[in-house]
Amino acid sequence: MTQIIDNETANNDFTPKEFFIGILKHWLLIILLVVISIVGTVLFLMVKTTTYTSSARILLEVRKSELTNLSAVNAGTAQSVQLDAARDISNQVQYLLSLDLAKRVDKVINFNKLSEFKTAIEGGKTDSYTYFASKLKIGSLPASNVLKISYTANNPTLAAKMVNTITEVYKQQKSNEDSSLNNNASNWLAEKVRDLQAKQRVMDAKIVDYRIKNGIFLGQNNQRLLSERLSALNTSIAAATAQRVEVTARSSTITNLLNRNGNLNAASGVLNSSVIQQYRQQILTIQRRIVVLSETLLPSHPNLVALNAELNNVNAQVRTEAQNILLSLRNEAQISRRRENSLKSELDGLKNNEANSLKQEVELNVILREASANRTLLDSYLAKFREADVRNKTSLDTSQVHVISPAVAPLKPAGIKASMIVAVMGVVAFLIGILIAVTRTLKKFDKLAQPQNLVNLSKEINASIVSKDSEPNSSSNGVKNKDLDDTAYYSPKGSISFDDLAFMSAIPSNKASKRQYNKLKNDILAHLDTEYADSFLDLADNLMVQSGNGFQKHFMISGIKSDETYETLLNLGRILDMEGVKTLILDFDANSLLPTKTNDNKSKLGFLDIINGDCELEDCVIDDNKSNLKFMFAGSSTEKFNNIITSVEMEEFLDALDQVYDVILIHSNDVKQKHVMIRIYIRLRH
Repeated sequence: MTQIIDNETANNDFTPKEFFIGILKHWLLIILLVVISIVGTVLFLMVKTTTYTSSARILLEVRKSELTNLSAVNAGTAQSVQLDAARDISNQVQYLLSLDLAKRVDKVINFNKLSEFKTAIEGGKTDSYTYFASKLKIGSLPASNVLKISYTANNPTLAAKMVNTITEVYKQQKSNEDSSLNNNASNWLAEKVRDLQAKQRVMDAKIVDYRIKNGIFLGQNNQRLLSERLSALNTSIAAATAQRVEVTARSSTITNLLNRNGNLNAASGVLNSSVIQQYRQQILTIQRRIVVLSETLLPSHPNLVALNAELNNVNAQVRTEAQNILLSLRNEAQISRRRENSLKSELDGLKNNEANSLKQEVELNVILREASANRTLLDSYLAKFREADVRNKTSLDTSQVHVISPAVAPLKPAGIKASMIVAVMGVVAFLIGILIAVTRTLKKFDKLAQPQNLVNLSKEINASIVSKDSEPNSSSNGVKNKDLDDTAYYSPKGSISFDDLAFMSAIPSNKASKRQYNKLKNDILAHLDTEYADSFLDLADNLMVQSGNGFQKHFMISGIKSDETYETLLNLGRILDMEGVKTLILDFDANSLLPTKTNDNKSKLGFLDIINGDCELEDCVIDDNKSNLKFMFAGSSTEKFNNIITSVEMEEFLDALDQVYDVILIHSNDVKQKHVMIRIYIRLRH
């Protein structure tokens, strides 16, 4: 299959220089718009009344009154405090804009005596308070408690006077509110303090009576006496137990030594005895004498015998003394045991008393908590009452409103400078003129971008139609006209060839850029060269994407004169049908080779019969069972092509197709029908 891609002609594009020259051709329009805008602005400023705006700034101490914030428990987080402060600022702004404040200012200034107000209310469309509110503007500075009060008037002195009067009235009103609030709070607090003091005295007396009645007394460090006694008894019992254990251990040690005839010097209780220590001195003295005499005398010598007897006597006395010590330790251990038992018995008694005391202390704690809460509230109210009393007795300015900067008479009118307004309006008019010039230039080049050969093409259509009427060989007898064939495939550069016409008709004429046109055209040329149906997927997707961008209809005209066109046409129709596109195949061939197997009489009818009024549109559309596509053939009146193609009925027929189908695939193998294809192309494009 042969495909031809024509290059864009020079008439279809323009250079930046040409575009700039096209804009400069509208210089008179641009200058005229600028002059009209400047003159109109100057005239408007001349008749416009000059106004002056005066402003004052006041600091509003947004704080919770200590006299009304009666509970510290209600104090919120830092975030909640900020929210409350912002809410209070907003409330004060609304009060400054309220009717109540306007009436208070009116009592001071008397609006009805001001000429500006008289002029405004003479028409009956507004009243003095509404006019006052329209000139007043209240704003708050960000991240601060500063309010800005502005008033606009025709007289600068009046503007400043209004603002200062508003600030004074507002400040006096807030001061009166604070004073009234302070007096009310002071009276209320005085009554509450008296009630709480009387209640506190009753509760203190009740606590004392309850302690005396139940024996709940306090010792050092506010500790109950019973608890202190229990602590002391526990200490005494521990000491008695330790002493008993120690004495018992010492007596057991001495008993074991006596029973084994052991060395009593190993017992600490024996060594601590002064008598035992004397006996030990005697034993040591006797042993030294025996050692000295043993060097010169025999053991049987009377002196040695006497010393040994004396030594045995002293040892016997030591054992006797040890037995006495043992008896003393046993007596001491018995005494310690009795003392320990006595202390334990006393401890058990105190424990019973402590248990009863704890039960009674539960009720006492309830009374104490109630008394403590009452005392805390009393202290808080008493402190606030003293503060309120001090405020009532002093003449200090306790108002929360402070004037930071009073209003002064402005020296310059309000609003933007006249010169700036004139300059801005001139620039706006200049830009509007440029925009109009650009729009007109683009439209001009857009018209030039429409191929000039389209005009020639229309002439060629008319000439072709006339020639077909006059030539005997121009009937659709299947014989190809060589001149028309050469015109289709060998036309001069810049004209639209038969193949190029087919693909251009698939591109919507409006809003299609050069890049979009070339891309879709190249896609079509690339995909029609293949024999596989899958290759048309990208083409169908491209058509669908284009349709989603606002293009309503697509018309594909096949101008390929090979029999392969049939299979290509069917494949493309199937792909579009699978994409959900309502597709119609319109075949102009008198002897169509499209593979429909239907024997319906509809195959004998076609669009020419519809135009002639011989059948309806739905009666001439064939549903092919094999391909699931819809076909429409030329019909039975092919000899009337030349007359029908230019008729009004032909236009109505094309409009009807445009309403029903999304894509129309128009096919013809007969190059002699080029004028028919071009006529439909022009109709569908315009």
